[in-house]
Amino acid sequence: MNKKIINGALLGLLVVAAPACSFVSCKDYDDDFASIRKEINADKADLVAVKNDLNGQITNLKGQLDAANKKAAEVEAKLADYAKKSDLDAYAKKSDLDATNTTVQAQGKQLQDALANISALTTKVEKLEEAKATLQTLIDGKVDKKEYNDKVADLLSKINAAQGKADAVEKAFNVKADELVKADKALSDRIDAQEKAIKDFEGRLKAVETKNFLSAEQIAALNKITTLEEGVAANKKAAADNKTAIGENTTKISNLQTALDQVKIDLGKVKEDLAKRPTKDEVEALIDAKVNPLKDQIAKINERLNFLQYNLLVGLELIPDSYYRGIEAIESNQFAYNTWTVNQLVNGVVDYKVNPTQATTSKLTSRYAEAVYHLNPAGAEIKTDPANFTYLPIDRDYRATNSAAVITVKKATVENGLLKLVLDIKGATKDIDLDEMVTTAALQYKAPGENPRIITSAYDAIYTNEFSQLQLFDLSKRRVAGVNKNSTTSGWDINNEGDSLAIAKKVRTNGVQKDGTTIPMDKNAAEAVSRLTKNGFHYEYHLVKKDANDKSFEAFTLDSKTGLIKANYDKNKPFVNVGKTATVRVTLVQGKDEVATLGFFTVHISQKDAIITDFTNKNELKFTCDNNKENAADAYTAKVEDLAKVIKDKASLEATEWEFVKNNAGELTQFTFNNQVAAAAPADKVLGQVKLSADGKNLVWDNIKKSQVASLKAGETVATFVKVQKKGDASVRFFVQLNYNPATEQAAPVATFAGERISNDWFKNNIRTDEKELRMHFYIEPNNTQFNRFDKFMYSINESYKSGTVKIKPLTGYSTAVLGSVHSGWRFVTPKETVVPGNDGKQYTLTVSQNGLELLANKVVIAKITNDQEGTIELLNNPTTQVLLNNAGHKELNKLQTLTARVGYVTTVCAEGNVKTLTTKGENEFDVKFLRPLDLTFNGAVKFLDANIGTTTKTLDFTNIVKFTDWRDRDAAEILANDHVTLETLYGVTTIYVADEKQWTTDLNGDNIATTKLVDNYGDRGLHMTGGTALVLPPSALVPSFKAYDVNHLPSFTYTTQQKAFKTYHVQVPVKVGYSWGTFDAFITVTIEGTLNNDTNNTRRK
Repeated sequence: MNKKIINGALLGLLVVAAPACSFVSCKDYDDDFASIRKEINADKADLVAVKNDLNGQITNLKGQLDAANKKAAEVEAKLADYAKKSDLDAYAKKSDLDATNTTVQAQGKQLQDALANISALTTKVEKLEEAKATLQTLIDGKVDKKEYNDKVADLLSKINAAQGKADAVEKAFNVKADELVKADKALSDRIDAQEKAIKDFEGRLKAVETKNFLSAEQIAALNKITTLEEGVAANKKAAADNKTAIGENTTKISNLQTALDQVKIDLGKVKEDLAKRPTKDEVEALIDAKVNPLKDQIAKINERLNFLQYNLLVGLELIPDSYYRGIEAIESNQFAYNTWTVNQLVNGVVDYKVNPTQATTSKLTSRYAEAVYHLNPAGAEIKTDPANFTYLPIDRDYRATNSAAVITVKKATVENGLLKLVLDIKGATKDIDLDEMVTTAALQYKAPGENPRIITSAYDAIYTNEFSQLQLFDLSKRRVAGVNKNSTTSGWDINNEGDSLAIAKKVRTNGVQKDGTTIPMDKNAAEAVSRLTKNGFHYEYHLVKKDANDKSFEAFTLDSKTGLIKANYDKNKPFVNVGKTATVRVTLVQGKDEVATLGFFTVHISQKDAIITDFTNKNELKFTCDNNKENAADAYTAKVEDLAKVIKDKASLEATEWEFVKNNAGELTQFTFNNQVAAAAPADKVLGQVKLSADGKNLVWDNIKKSQVASLKAGETVATFVKVQKKGDASVRFFVQLNYNPATEQAAPVATFAGERISNDWFKNNIRTDEKELRMHFYIEPNNTQFNRFDKFMYSINESYKSGTVKIKPLTGYSTAVLGSVHSGWRFVTPKETVVPGNDGKQYTLTVSQNGLELLANKVVIAKITNDQEGTIELLNNPTTQVLLNNAGHKELNKLQTLTARVGYVTTVCAEGNVKTLTTKGENEFDVKFLRPLDLTFNGAVKFLDANIGTTTKTLDFTNIVKFTDWRDRDAAEILANDHVTLETLYGVTTIYVADEKQWTTDLNGDNIATTKLVDNYGDRGLHMTGGTALVLPPSALVPSFKAYDVNHLPSFTYTTQQKAFKTYHVQVPVKVGYSWGTFDAFITVTIEGTLNNDTNNTRRK
């Protein structure tokens, strides 16, 4: 560390003591460093003296610490002779002194604690010695002030702690001595009291001895007195012993007090010795006096070293602007221009009187250049006064020649290790092509001061660009700007809504080089640093009043320095300046007011597409049928004069100054509008027609087709736009928004059914009890006297209504097209029960065709309405219809039994393809049930009696036990009598299917007759079927597990009497009847009555 400080000092002193010298490229500095070393040696001697002085003071402190240590040892030795417990044991053996003994023992323990404290004090004094050694180490190490202060403070705190411990011991001795004196006094008082009691006994004894007559009790009392006297004597001796012990103890306490007094004296001397030691403030003052000057010197050395290392400039290196024929070079520029005489400004606006004129002679600018150098080192400190910098120009070819160029530094700045110079060059610089020479120059920096240092850079080339024929250039038109008000080049647009335009970014200046080529002098006029600005040029911008009547400039605000132009905007009259055009003069000025070139430009206030006002059509949205032909709303009109007032207020245009934009058909052209951009509306975006009324006073918006607003709802809005423009200037245009926002939407018509029912034809609906229903049966020809066959279901619903009432009440309030399309008629509607069973065990889903004229089951048509005005319903005979029709008998009218259709009188509007079904009020909807034509019942119970007439078999004819009835409850005989036709012929009954014996069921043994098979569980029990004519049928007509019989040749049942007695039971035989509308299910129940002449217990017959 010391070596680094000395080295730093050497370098620092170099800066202070070095004579004036010039740094050019590299040099040997040994002599300079030798001089600095001498000064460092002198500083080192000062350091040694300070160190020696500090060592002397530390030695003195060490002696003081030794003395304190010795005193502490002496105190410890004296205290060791006092307060031992064994010394007090001899004074604590009598019972009367127990309390005193306890007290003395406690005092002895506390005296031992005091000895331990004295030992701790010795330890602390030893630590003071360690602290002293540490202090010596700190001083030897050149005494860091903070660390030294900390150690001294620690030392003083330890001394103070030792002092406190000694004071505590002294106080404890004083307290214990006082307590011993008090105990001695209390003991003496007790002994005196005992002596007084003895004397009292002696007096009383003498009184007794003078008596000549003693009783037994008195003699006993005397004996007691004798015993008491012996005890008193013993007490006297004990008291005497105690007095002796107390005397000895008092002596020891006195000796202890003497020792404590000596401790106080010794501790006082320690305090005096400690008081003689230097205080913290005195130590700090000593450090400040001896160490701080040395630190100041070291700081100066470090400061000098840092300056030498980081701040002393030793070199300059050019950052070239360009390379001049491969040589690092500084570029300078010079401009030749002919000044212009221009019109004067009046209130900041050009008052144009005459065209500007240009001088015939040219002026030259000074040659401006900038040079940038790297500083070496980068952080070097230099003074930037231009007087400190000098250039040494030389023209170079094969021999050296002094240059005619004079280079002056106008300004110097330093930033981020770079020296930036602004140069002014006078006199010619050489051109390699013309002069075959090159001008070079070296920069010389002279540091200010009594002994200035000079730093010189390398020589670099310097050359001059010469430009003439300066012209303003329009970047928009890519052409040279015109130089008077009649030769403007550009028509820049600026939005009227307060937008701005930076003219400075629209123009630049071009110049001609020595070789005749034209190049830009700047990127644009807004460029802050360019060839032009460096050479003292700037741009100015002004509005032009072209003549006495010109007020166009009033619509603009122009910043003459930046060229930022704005359109003046009034939110209350936002379009008042739209379309106005002003002229702007841009000048390139040298210095304060010499116009080097100029140009004239125009700025036009344009606008984004804007909506100037709107009108809203609130007419009702109509209910329509043909969306492509019918209007969605009634015609809407808006007054043109209302629009004209808005245009005048916002755009200052009279009604005669603007016009609507129309198409070839004379209609107002419609537009779409999105993000302030309008476009002609395509055909699918046009909303009706917008025209002017014949007198031109109204806008008429009509013929909005429903298809154009198909998704529109009440309260929603659709819009179209029409355009208004200024006559003669289509760029000034506005848009009028036409909104269609229907307040209401016309609901679809509601029909009211007017039909009046004939009550006799209507039956209570067992399912929907608040409704009535129709029931439909086989069709009967009304004019026939003899039926041939019931082969169809057909019925006309109108027959159940009063004549002329099947209709709806007239509809009003709708378009002719809607009212002309109204159609009412009978239709199937969705049944209330859509999933129904068939007698084949399957489920069928009922649906209705789209036109409502067909009823379907599992997509098979089962019924039709053949005449919707009469309500003629026909049930179709097909396998699907048959399984549904035969599911239940004609009296089974509950849910999911008899086949049921739902029929309604339905009203629709609009043509096919766009049919709309109307809600209808009234009893226009009901159920129609199709009754099964034929049922099979019994002609009486089929019975067999067990053990009857002794025979074993009996045959019954099947024809005697079967009874057919139709939907009128007529049996075969009644049909023949009334209808003059057999049942078989009338209903086409051809086949009876009887189940195989294995399918018969029974309630024998209490079983369920619906499911318990007789043969499988109990055998045939003597019951069989025999005879009849079996039919041979095609496979499609066969029924599994059933046998088909001719209806006129049916089989018979036979029963064989059983050889045991039993109770009555039943057998159920399934049958199917085949007729012209399919088959239906039935069964015959056979009763087997119990054995004859047997009681209820079924005993065996006799």
